[in-house]
Amino acid sequence: MQWNDWSILLSEVLEQFAIGAFIIIGGVMLSGKLCFGQHDRVIKQLPLISWLLIASLLIREATLMMQSSINVTNSSAVVFVLVFVALTLIYSLCENRLLGKERARKAIVVVMLLWSIAYIIDILSFSANSGNIGAVMTIIFSVGFGGSLLAHTMLVKAQHKVEPLNLALPVLGTFIGLIVLIVASLDVAMLIEQTHHGILLPFILRVVSVGCLLVATGLWLMSLLTKTKPVLAMLACACTLAIIASLTVNGSF
Repeated sequence: MQWNDWSILLSEVLEQFAIGAFIIIGGVMLSGKLCFGQHDRVIKQLPLISWLLIASLLIREATLMMQSSINVTNSSAVVFVLVFVALTLIYSLCENRLLGKERARKAIVVVMLLWSIAYIIDILSFSANSGNIGAVMTIIFSVGFGGSLLAHTMLVKAQHKVEPLNLALPVLGTFIGLIVLIVASLDVAMLIEQTHHGILLPFILRVVSVGCLLVATGLWLMSLLTKTKPVLAMLACACTLAIIASLTVNGSF
C-alpha cells in the first residue's frame, strides 16, 4: 500500500467510528432512559462526532489533491458524511437553543439514524461489489466494535447512569471483535507462506491488528472483570488501539 492509501483508509475508519458511535448514542437518546441532566451532557459530546467526520473529509480531500493518480473511491460516502454533519449541526443548534418542539428534535435524531444505516449499507455494498474483503472487514470492525467503543467512551465522559449499557456495549463489541478475529485467522497459513517468499508486510500487519484488537478488548472488559466503573482513560486508550487495528486489518488482506 502507498502512503496515500493509508490516509484514505484513515479517513474512512474515522467516519465509520463516528457513524457507528452515533447509532448507539442516538438509540440511547431515543430510549428515554436518560434524565434531563444526562441528556444534556450527552448532547455536549456530539461535537466529537462532527469533528471526527470533518477530519475524515479533510484528510480524504487533502490526499486526493496531492496524489497524481485517482484510485477508485466511493464518492457517495462523501455525500452521506456531508449531509450527516449538517444534520448534526442542525440538531445541536436546536437542542442548545431549544428550537422547535421536543417531538421535532427527536424526529431529527430518527432521520440521522436512518441516514447512518443508509450510509453503512452503501459502503458495504460498494466494498462487496469491488471484491475488497479487507474493506468489508474494516467496516464491520470499525462500525460495530469501534463505534460501540467510542459511544461507550462518550457516555462515560457524559457520566451516564444507564448501568446496563456498561455491560451490553462491551459484550457487543467483544462479540464483533471475536467474529473479526476468526475471519482474520482463516488465511494466516497463507500469510506465513508469503513470508517464505520475502513478502512480510501482510503478516506483520495482521499480527499488529490482532494484537491491538486483543489489547483494546481487554481494556474495554477490564471494568467487567474487576467489577468497577469504566475508566475514561482506559476507554480512550482502547479507542486508539481500535483505530490502529482497523487500519492494519485492512492492509493485511
